[in-house]
Amino acid sequence: MAHPNFILNSSTLVIGGSSGLGYAVASAALANGSKVHITSVTPGKLSTKVTQLQSLYPNARVSGSTADLSSTQTLEANLKAVLDDAVKRTGGPLDHIVYTSGDGASMGATLAGLTAETALQPFTVRYLGPLMVGKLVAANPGKYLKAAHTSSITLTSGMLTHRPRPGNSPVVGVMGAVEVLTRALAVDLAPIRVNVVLPGIVNTELMQMMTGG
Repeated sequence: MAHPNFILNSSTLVIGGSSGLGYAVASAALANGSKVHITSVTPGKLSTKVTQLQSLYPNARVSGSTADLSSTQTLEANLKAVLDDAVKRTGGPLDHIVYTSGDGASMGATLAGLTAETALQPFTVRYLGPLMVGKLVAANPGKYLKAAHTSSITLTSGMLTHRPRPGNSPVVGVMGAVEVLTRALAVDLAPIRVNVVLPGIVNTELMQMMTGG
């Protein structure tokens, strides 16, 4: 029996879709017939990745927005702009939102050199970002994400929350917080499904930057 294609003719926003896991998600969604909108911090990288995806899937619909999610002062406004643009470019409320954005600058922090400020830094992109996405969806029912059990929000954490490695103390807290947030959003946003993926070590641009590979 053939497996049904649940995302055919759907629309998907991948926040952080210009690199790593997000780019892979965007590519897979396009391959399965979804309209895709991605984000990147820099216009140049966004243009390059959209062009790459268009070359891989010439008949697919792919678009993008720039979004800097590193400041609490502009986080909600920038996410709202992304959602507005994604809905406009894909032609209506989204079916799926995938959040893979991360803060690579915070990943090199050491426990011995940690300060309260650097400890809080990764929470802006990795925790407050998904929380504000949930807030915007809840505050605007049906505008950004279809209010149905077929709709979904997928967040990303990591296996380090369950099997920390030496030196992970500065960042493992935010990963655990995302897991807890996922369960709470699933309750608050029902019938929309909210899940979290916990990848292990994946050879992405961020991992190469962290390891010098």
